[in-house]
Amino acid sequence: MHAEIPGVALFGGTFDPIHYGHLRMAIEVRESFGLPRLFLVPAARPPHKKPRAPVTPAEHRLAMARAAVAGIDGLEVLDMELRRDGPSYSLLTVREAREANPGAEVLFLVGADAFSEIATWHRFEELLDACDFLLLPRPGTSPESAFPPGVRLELEENRCYSLPGRTYRLPGGRKVLCPDLPALDISSRSIRDKVRRGRSIRGLVPPEVELYIAVQGLYRGEERG
Repeated sequence: MHAEIPGVALFGGTFDPIHYGHLRMAIEVRESFGLPRLFLVPAARPPHKKPRAPVTPAEHRLAMARAAVAGIDGLEVLDMELRRDGPSYSLLTVREAREANPGAEVLFLVGADAFSEIATWHRFEELLDACDFLLLPRPGTSPESAFPPGVRLELEENRCYSLPGRTYRLPGGRKVLCPDLPALDISSRSIRDKVRRGRSIRGLVPPEVELYIAVQGLYRGEERG
């Protein structure tokens, strides 16, 4: 992301449910890069989820995300993918964000594990040319360990703007940022499993999200992948 141009940072995901790991990453990135706002974008129809792994209806995931960011400066939730028909393709989301913010570059936050499969995404070559990427680490795993095969990334510098980390360049000139961010060892899957087994999720999600899950009776059904 070019320092002289105000950037639009998008953090896409299923958020099923959103948890403190998501929020902590979003806050770290917003503050470290001096972004006035960072947008969380829940996917309406995640195109990469397997049929055996059903996803909670989008309206619930959107409501939980909005409840989670309420009162946190600089974090907002966009429903752009819920307002769009068809699968939630990242390329369309990035293009819509650029059209809504002329002259601004888009920084796309994505988990390193998801980026490792980007070659399977819808029109991924166009996506790699459309925006810069920031890879979010998994606990104990460096983002570089998840670089996708067949996508050439060259080290540009051993820093990530104001953060420790590395900056890589894609063949088309776009950047892949790999900052050294603290990663909380929390997963949505583990939270769903705890709810299913009647275990407490306090401390893993904001109280508003915990209440929403209880009131709506989410994640109490059969085990899923």
